[in-house]
Amino acid sequence: MLEMTALQRNHLYQFRGQQLRYSHQSNSLVNAPFIFNDSKGRRKELSQKQAQMEVFELQEFCEN
Repeated sequence: MLEMTALQRNHLYQFRGQQLRYSHQSNSLVNAPFIFNDSKGRRKELSQKQAQMEVFELQEFCEN
C-alpha cells in the first residue's frame, strides 16, 4: 500500500497497467482527488482510496 505522503511531483507511477506522472493533489475539499497525467498529457483524477490501493511507484533509469 502506498502512503500518500510518499507521492512526489513529476515521479512516475503505475495505475492499472498505465504509466502516469504525479502532478498534484486537488485543492477541492470534496474527496480531494490526486491528479496524474499520462504520456499524452491527458489528466486522470484518482481518489485517495484508489491511489492508496492501486498506484505503485516505478523506478526511472537515466543514462549519464
